[in-house]
Amino acid sequence: MRRLKILLYWLFVNKNNVSTAELLKFLVKPTIGKIAAREIKNIEEKDAFEITFHSFPHKLYWPKGFFLNRLHQVIAETFDPADWHFYQKEHTEISDGEILVDVGTAEGLFPLTVAEKCSHLYLVEPGQIFSECLQKTFQPFKHKTTIINRAVGNEDGEISFDENSLDGKVSEAGGITRIGINKLDTLLEGKKITYLKADIEGFEQEMLKGAEQTIKSNKPKIAITTYHTENNPDDIISIIKAYVPEYNYYVKGIYEETPKPVMIHFWI
Repeated sequence: MRRLKILLYWLFVNKNNVSTAELLKFLVKPTIGKIAAREIKNIEEKDAFEITFHSFPHKLYWPKGFFLNRLHQVIAETFDPADWHFYQKEHTEISDGEILVDVGTAEGLFPLTVAEKCSHLYLVEPGQIFSECLQKTFQPFKHKTTIINRAVGNEDGEISFDENSLDGKVSEAGGITRIGINKLDTLLEGKKITYLKADIEGFEQEMLKGAEQTIKSNKPKIAITTYHTENNPDDIISIIKAYVPEYNYYVKGIYEETPKPVMIHFWI
């Protein structure tokens, strides 16, 4: 049903920079479970799931309280360059010496796959459960990794957060617990960055409003998700272009629930 809906969106609503060849490849691609099985070498259950991969030597730690099938989705998005959720599309590839800010790091698979290339990693993750796993995962890179256990938005203060949700939802109304929230400008305090990745479950626009000085002063490559219900892709483009008019950009992918693009990629 998902593939049929996307086909219909592509035919009758919006192609979102998806070519005919890319659409056909999507329609016949293996399931995310099969893609993940191809990449995973071993899973060992300890205080967290310790996962090893065929393609690189570093271990990933996944919380035992969360279902492994959600990790399968992340693996498919991270290892398949044809996936529309893939961050390193044309013009937003990770280069040697990159200073990466990963907003909404979750389990950290994306930064783990590029950690050796990066000169520093800022991992911004509001969930305490995921943050504890990140400490283990990035132990080999602790000399160049900063884990920031905060939510990110357009304010400095506190916000509600559902710690037990894999979606990592922050909200101004209701929630399991209260956690700290900061502008990205506050968290980075003028630090140099070269790459900004963001996937924060519909809070992307609010994050961008609090990242004005960071974006203006650094002009990083940006790979940002736009498909969540709360996001308006046109507004995201307007915010970033208002900060730095010379940014180039393109949208990519079709979300199954709406014809929104999955990602927008920005570069100078």
